[in-house]
Amino acid sequence: MKNLKAVFAVTFSFFVILIILNLIGITEFSLVETLTYIFLTAGFGIWYSSYLELNKGGIFAGSFIFLSGIVLAVETFFTIWNPLRMIFPSLFIISGLSLFFVFLSDKKRSILLILSVLIFAMGMIYLFNRINFKLVVFLIAIWEIILKFWFVFILFAIVVYFISTGLERKQDQSSEE
Repeated sequence: MKNLKAVFAVTFSFFVILIILNLIGITEFSLVETLTYIFLTAGFGIWYSSYLELNKGGIFAGSFIFLSGIVLAVETFFTIWNPLRMIFPSLFIISGLSLFFVFLSDKKRSILLILSVLIFAMGMIYLFNRINFKLVVFLIAIWEIILKFWFVFILFAIVVYFISTGLERKQDQSSEE
């Protein structure tokens, strides 16, 4: 993955900024919150970089890391009565979604779509058998997550900008040769 250095540079910079903001007292992040933001940033960066290069392993890994960050965020910021009960359903759901992203990069391989739907469905069935699901409560929780992580979306835009700029420079250099 050619852009992996840029992804890690941005992720490391983000980590340093979070620590500085904590030390100054502007923000107050726990270690788990910091890990959540790092997972979200690194996962998205790896996914985006791999998607541009059509690297299926990177797409899966980036998606898995990013979605794991979302699960960490939900666990960190919302009350889940028994988070250990959510590990296996989360793994199935994350794996199914990650395989779906790999399918989107290579739509000729329909087996990836079938596997992603099956694994995702297994995770959802397993999850709904373990919790008392209410759609309104779920939608309110999603809205609260969006409000809590609005600045992460800005960070994603920065990561996309740096990776895209690096790709444009490389394409310009290769076209000149």
